[in-house]
This record gives sequence, C-alpha cells and structure tokens, in this order.
Amino acid sequence: MALNQPRRRIPDPRDRNARLAWLDGWWDRSVVHGAKVAVVGVGALGNEILKNLAMLDFRSITIIDRDTVEMSNLSRSVLFRPRHEGVSKVSAAVETLADLNPDVEVTAVHADVVHEAGLGYLREQDVIIAGLDSRRVRWWLNRHARALGVPWVEGATQGPHGHAMAFLPEEGPCYECGFGPEDWRALDDVASCRQLAVDAAAHGRVATSPTTASVIAAAQVHLAMDVLHGRPVVGGRGMLVNLGAPDLMISGRREDPDCEAHVSYGPVVETPLRARTATVADLLAAAVPVVGEPATVELRWDSVWEFDCSGCGGVSSVRRARGLVRQSAAICPKCGDERRPVFRHRLDARDGDLLLAAAGIPPRDVVEVRGPAGSRWFELTGDRDAERTDHETRYRVSEGTAARGAGTDRAR
Repeated sequence: MALNQPRRRIPDPRDRNARLAWLDGWWDRSVVHGAKVAVVGVGALGNEILKNLAMLDFRSITIIDRDTVEMSNLSRSVLFRPRHEGVSKVSAAVETLADLNPDVEVTAVHADVVHEAGLGYLREQDVIIAGLDSRRVRWWLNRHARALGVPWVEGATQGPHGHAMAFLPEEGPCYECGFGPEDWRALDDVASCRQLAVDAAAHGRVATSPTTASVIAAAQVHLAMDVLHGRPVVGGRGMLVNLGAPDLMISGRREDPDCEAHVSYGPVVETPLRARTATVADLLAAAVPVVGEPATVELRWDSVWEFDCSGCGGVSSVRRARGLVRQSAAICPKCGDERRPVFRHRLDARDGDLLLAAAGIPPRDVVEVRGPAGSRWFELTGDRDAERTDHETRYRVSEGTAARGAGTDRAR
C-alpha cells in the first residue's frame, strides 16, 4: 500500500542535515545551531545524549563530569574506547565526538559539578540535560537550575527500567516536589556522622543496561528539542519505560506550592572578578553598593575550614567544601586520633585578604552576597572571559585544537 507523503526535493548529498530538514517543524537549523546545551554526567546516559546532540548538529555543548574512564564503562558507553582508560570522561567523549561531527564546539569541564564547577557554566545554557547516577546531585541540579531560570531534563535507568522528564523553571512541579521521608534519608546517606563524605567508592552506583540508556537518552534529547523549539512541554510529566515487560507509562508529579526549591536568584550581576585573583574584599566592594553594608559572602555549602585534634592539639587548615572532604581525612596524621571538623558557611570583611579560590569558591561561580538590602547574586564573569579555568578545556573540534586547562586531564 502506498503511503501519501509530501514530495521532497532530492537532498544535497554534501549537506549532512538535509534529511533532518525534512522533519518539518521538529528540527530547525537556526535553533539547533544557536542553542547552548549542557550535559551533566558523561556515563552511559551522557554518552548517548552527546551522541544524539552531535548527530543533530548542535554546535555549542558544555559537558561536566569529574570521573575517568574505566574498562567496565566500555560495555555501555558508546563514546569510550579501550585507549581511554584512565583519561577524564569529558576528554574521551570529546575525542570521539570529533568523528561524529567535526563542527561541534565543546567546553569540557573535568570537575565535580556541585563543588568545583561554577554556576556560571549552567546559567548561560538554554537547556541542561542530566545523565546522573546520584540522587543528591539531581536534587542539587534541580535547585540551582530552577533558581537560575534554566530548564533541565532528567533521566535515570536501572536495569531494564528508566524514566525521562523535563522540569521548567517558572511553572509546574520540580524534581523535589513530593519528596517524602525516604527521599530525604537517601540524600543524607552520602554523609558520615561527622557530616563528611563517605569513602565507599561504589556508593550510589546502579546497574545500567546499554539498551535502556539508549532509549532514555533519546527521550531526554527529544524533550530538550521540544523545549528549545518552543513546543508544548508539561513540566514534571515524563515517560516510564520497562523494557523487560515491555511496558510504557506516563507519569507526573504534583506541584508543591510550599516546595523550598521554588526560588529564583533574580537578575545576576556580572563582575570582572576571577576566583584565582579576586579577594573576599574585592567581591564585597562590588556588592556593597547593591546590598549595603555590613555584607557577607554566603557559601553554597558548608566548608570544612579546619580540623582540630584533641589528641595532639594540632590545627590543620582545610578550606574545602564538605562534600569534597572524605571521612578518612579526619584521622590525625600525627597521633591517629579522629579530628573535629570546624565548619563555616559565610565570609565577611575579616576575611578580606583571602582569595576567593582559597575559600573554595570555584571559577565562574555565582556567589550570594547578603546585606541590609537583602541578597543578590554575583557572577565571577572574569573567569568566562579568561583563556581558561583550572578544570576547563575548550575544544574547537573543527580546527582540531584544544586550549587545555591545568586541571583538565589530571588522571592521564
């Protein structure tokens, strides 16, 4: 039986997107080429997401991941090869993306997205797609994406099961809406009794099927395409897949009007400051005309400022985010006793000479400063305009070049 299809002109064989352009209204060249997309997490889902974005000819992609490639990743990560063992996942992914689409420009950030990658990387995006295996990081991403006004697309898999859904910043439920006691307990499981990160290497990891990852990543990218093209998207409404049954269902979350995640940072003030060269006093000076004085710099997390040892009386400076300090670090190297962590979550004029980076504030971060007139958020935009940051590599695939940051390939 012949199908009634519109007549198409013969595509230019030199145009890689000729057949995509036939998808009337779904793929718009100007939208796709102009969009900025971030992929957070470059595991099984992230690999499939990046593959799809490259084949759809997205030109500006930021990828963020802190891990390196292991041989066990090869069974479910389409962009990794045996030669990539020990290489940062972001670098390995970019190398293979060059074969899929040489016109993609990728900013690759080898860093912990929560503590080491500044919020400025997320603020500039049109949509964020998450390929995460951690509920706590999803919770963190949900709060900050909503506050920054950026839509994000969630995805998760476990064996033959998976789901995908989009969350919009100004309407509908968010990822945190409807959290119950079990959800909050799951978030707390990553910390020890002293509120330092647990040392279990496999904590939070789940079994991933490459077939499920492929299906869920495709759904995530499709949702992102809908968001970017302005097609109707219902926030918090998603697809549940069970390839084992097989079964497909639609699920949704109810919006909680009292959800604590429903906040906005409002207009972010861009500053020429850089984390490695600006001090707390510099940031306060930029903020005081807006928030008044006295003003304080509010850290996004509790910072382990120092360890105090009751056994030998030693005091050791740390100044790192709590999530980056393992419980094993609390053991005193001199006497073997367990040391007490001292936390701080704000800085003031007494810390004026302290460099922002020395206080654990990462490059390109968006930092809250609070004063009598309230809180405002200030971006360290000078890091964006600089050649590179500590953890960043900017790849221009079409030129075959990369400006490498000092910390990008730490595990090579």
